[in-house]
Amino acid sequence: VKSDSSLKLSKDNPYKKDKSVGEIVNGGIYLNPALSKVRELIENGVREVVEKYDVDGIQFDDYFYPTEDESFDKSEYNDYKNKYNNPLSLHDWRTTNVNILIAECYSIIHNTKDDVVFGISPQGNIRNNYNLCADVRSWCSQHGYIDYICPQLYFSKENPALKFSTALRSWTELDYSSDVKLFVGIAGYKTGTDSDSGTWLDSDTILQEEIKLSRKKGVDGFMFYSFADLETERASKEVSNLINILD
Repeated sequence: VKSDSSLKLSKDNPYKKDKSVGEIVNGGIYLNPALSKVRELIENGVREVVEKYDVDGIQFDDYFYPTEDESFDKSEYNDYKNKYNNPLSLHDWRTTNVNILIAECYSIIHNTKDDVVFGISPQGNIRNNYNLCADVRSWCSQHGYIDYICPQLYFSKENPALKFSTALRSWTELDYSSDVKLFVGIAGYKTGTDSDSGTWLDSDTILQEEIKLSRKKGVDGFMFYSFADLETERASKEVSNLINILD
């Protein structure tokens, strides 16, 4: 969980009340999922939203562990190691902390209102999720973590760093539990810009073609980020072509 530490925080902000819940990394304040009180804080927030508001679902974005630096949670990890003869590695321990949080949020949501869904929108590059301690493979393949996953496949077809088709294939080839859906996050915000080494300027049918390819791969649906960008003039041609294939 991240906020800009350069901004003035409310006196009611959890970090203002108890600085032990978070760590400052590169100008952001990140809650530490190793702490049970941090997980409880997040879980209570999820419970409050589901109980008090008529929402269709809860979605987490792609922030988990912000750094691989051992100092981030050194004292908590040392406490853990001192309790067990065969402790997990730091990375596996951090991953377990995140998995506990995800599983507990899933349980809270469905025990509160079973028709509310829980999903996560992780980074589109699967390898990057490993570094964040985001265990996307377990979330997708095992019951009890999520109802859907929506990787941020915010890449053009010809992005030199990672092509959309390559990223899509890596997600469709994962093992999925029968109750976990795969949605695809599409980069509406890049249309008509020079993003991805200018490759978004090569065509005005990129969104359309990415949707067509995703459908061929059997995905369950799509999410566009962001809706506001789709209303801009620079995206008008892309959107016009996209509408032609949306039913």
